[in-house]
Amino acid sequence: MRNLLTSLFILLLSITITTAQSIQLDGFITDSLQNPLVNTNVIATPLQEVNAQIKFSISSSKGEYRLKLESNQSYLIEVTHLGFKKIMDTLQLSQDLSKDYIMVESTESLEEILIEQQMAVIVKEDTITYRTDQFKTGEERKLRDILKKLPGLEVDREGNVTVNGKPVTKLMVDGKAFFTGDEKLGVNNIPADAVDEVEALDNYSEVAFLKGLEDSDKMALNIKLKDGKKKFIFGDIETGAGVEDRYLVHPKLFYYSPKTAVNAIGDFNNTGQKSFTIQDYLDFEGGMALALEDQGAYSRLYSDDFSQFLRQDDFIFNKNDFGAASLSQELGGNFSLDAYSIFNKSKLRTQTLEDFTYQTTEAPDESREQSNKNDLLFSISKIKLRYDNNDDTDLRANTNFKYNTAEAQSLLNSEVGNTNRFVNTNTQPENFEFLQTFNLNKQFSYKHTLKLEAEIKSEDQTTDRLWDFNQPLFTELIPLVDEGDEFRLNQLNQKEVTNLSLNAKHYWVLADFHHIYPVAGVDYFTFNLNTLDEQILNDGSTTSFESAGFNNQMDFELFNASLGFQYKTQIGELVLRPGLVVKNFNWNVSQFGDELVNDQTAVLLPEFYAEYEFKTSEKLRFNYNRYTNFGNSSNYANRLSLQSFNQIRRGNENLQNQIYQTSSLLYSQFNMFKGLFYNARLSYTHRESSIRNQTQIEGIDQISTSIFTDLPENTYNVNGTINKRIPNYTFTLGGNASLSDYSRIINDEVLDYESINFGYNAKVTTRYDDWPNLETGVRQSFSRLNSDAIDNKFTTLSPFAYLEYDWEDFIFKFNYDYNYFENQTTGDVNRFEMADASLFYGKEDSAWGFELSATNLFDIEFKRQNSVNEFIVADRRLFIQPRIVMIKVIYKL
Repeated sequence: MRNLLTSLFILLLSITITTAQSIQLDGFITDSLQNPLVNTNVIATPLQEVNAQIKFSISSSKGEYRLKLESNQSYLIEVTHLGFKKIMDTLQLSQDLSKDYIMVESTESLEEILIEQQMAVIVKEDTITYRTDQFKTGEERKLRDILKKLPGLEVDREGNVTVNGKPVTKLMVDGKAFFTGDEKLGVNNIPADAVDEVEALDNYSEVAFLKGLEDSDKMALNIKLKDGKKKFIFGDIETGAGVEDRYLVHPKLFYYSPKTAVNAIGDFNNTGQKSFTIQDYLDFEGGMALALEDQGAYSRLYSDDFSQFLRQDDFIFNKNDFGAASLSQELGGNFSLDAYSIFNKSKLRTQTLEDFTYQTTEAPDESREQSNKNDLLFSISKIKLRYDNNDDTDLRANTNFKYNTAEAQSLLNSEVGNTNRFVNTNTQPENFEFLQTFNLNKQFSYKHTLKLEAEIKSEDQTTDRLWDFNQPLFTELIPLVDEGDEFRLNQLNQKEVTNLSLNAKHYWVLADFHHIYPVAGVDYFTFNLNTLDEQILNDGSTTSFESAGFNNQMDFELFNASLGFQYKTQIGELVLRPGLVVKNFNWNVSQFGDELVNDQTAVLLPEFYAEYEFKTSEKLRFNYNRYTNFGNSSNYANRLSLQSFNQIRRGNENLQNQIYQTSSLLYSQFNMFKGLFYNARLSYTHRESSIRNQTQIEGIDQISTSIFTDLPENTYNVNGTINKRIPNYTFTLGGNASLSDYSRIINDEVLDYESINFGYNAKVTTRYDDWPNLETGVRQSFSRLNSDAIDNKFTTLSPFAYLEYDWEDFIFKFNYDYNYFENQTTGDVNRFEMADASLFYGKEDSAWGFELSATNLFDIEFKRQNSVNEFIVADRRLFIQPRIVMIKVIYKL
């Protein structure tokens, strides 16, 4: 590994030395009154070499510009700024030169200026427009190749995009969402020659007339197509075959016209490639917006049965059959239709070895060996009908269907001391969800705008689970009938959810800098839970555990009415938005038809938002909110339920609504002239009251009970990123730190914990047209969890390197990761290396391409992972697929 990193460093250094001979042209750009002109475009176009790279600069707030030019090369210098006449100059430099330009106001109309000048970059309030022809050099194949060359934009290997350090959350083509807005899909597939302009839209709002009323922190990209590409088909078909009967078929087809867009994607492989990931699933369900609005809902979504399957990234075998299609159609009369459907069928095989050290008891260490066979079927469909006249009315009706089913077989062997326990589990979850939403945004006048949202949700979920054990479990709680060396248990879990909600918000403009937004809403929620735990005897009969406190029929009903307001004002460059909402909750809990709880409470939820704009590129934001939610409804079921061979859980009908407060301070700044972007964020979360588990541990067995507690819990976070871009390099440095102090009740004792995590990442990326490009860096993290009884310290170190060389008709890629882990408390060390490589061949004017690829080059058997919590320290070996070598053929439409 050391030799490899040394070679890569020498390669990077040699490239730097070879290309370091450049000349600097700098100066100031002013108007005739000597006032600096900010965001002026300065473009240097080589006159001698046809395919040479253009040089670009955009002036700073002081009017300063700077260009790095090749010595003794003739350049055409073009200086453009909206409202001023273009300046054209020709230079050939052999040494550094400072030269100022004075621009003269134009008498032409704005439209004439735009047509004639075609500025490379236009910065206007929350929108940055890039004319991509000014940055193309001819070898670009996909949209991602263009985006990498635009100032302020960064694209990672997966296709995630950031603009001035801010992540893009939506991608559009000519104003229409590209396949549900997934930016990675568009970035990796849209052909470069079809792109005319790229618009970066900060504080993006989907409803035009809500801009300036509705606070949004979203960043969107809008790709404008060339006139000759307004109606075209593009895509490719990729097929491959490899060792050990590996195969891949990956067709992608996209059709675009001014009124119709059709996208279709298929992916059939047994190489482990996932076309639908856990992050995709969370994004479809609301993503980070949902996490910020309702942490409880986001947490439940992240841990549901379907998410458990998607989160498995390390496996010994994975077969996927994936299909997705979307349609976007303008129907006329301001009506449009958007629809998509996603289908995924997969087979997943995993194997793990785990060593557990228990920290809260004197139990001996445990070793586990587990293998899993998971077969999954998942589909999600959405239909959206929208009426939008772009002036004062936006009406949408969205219908969502989601269905998933699976069969999971688990074989587990647990060894504690001289005792071996075998557990075989067969789990069959099935879930159907229907969601209907209606959204109305209506602007009656400049002063009055109404926003209405209605939602109807229905969900049915059933999980059947069959357990086989070779030893009795929790003998003091579970009345097992001993019939020999095997015990068979049957478990059924059924959930039904119904949710009806209506929310309204009135945007009332009292004056230009004084707004008041009254808000009101009602929400009705029901949750029905039926559970069954029973033993299957040798003769096929069953014996129920109901008399021992298992099994349940629980009904949870919650009604919520809210009323409040937000007040928004602006004082100079300072925007303030305080608010206050009062929520009144009525809920009841019934069990086996008997009402156990009928309660009511009211909660005041203040909020405060402030934003100060030093200038267009520099902002400071503060946000404070008090939140409340009722957590997972299953927590209110007060009877026992078997969770695993060594875990039993009991709910509590006397739980109440959790309350927590969050505060955050965000500072961001970008300077296109210097190619410098940085942001920093501080946050603090305090839980006033929460639903937690009180745990009893005996040996390795755990019994947890849900409790409502005001035990203190605080979390402090700080993170930041600095990104510096010079003509052929990008340097990135990031860091994060978090501190949590909290308490847990274990074996009737309140234990105080402190968790500390901090780390950094640093990388450098080259940006050459004729040389290999290298992205190399390091990630390191440190963590500590301690209390009066335990003290655990860990560190991880991960150097990485990614090499890409585009040479004539060949593209070579090599990816390397080294992982080092050390338990600083015990001195245990784990390390492993991962590497992938590929070689692509395809002529630029040919539809055919060929690729040879290899994954897991070192053919390692497993990855090592370590984790720690209040109970155990775990060392895991996750077995992975062996080396896969494939030959692929790609046909491009």
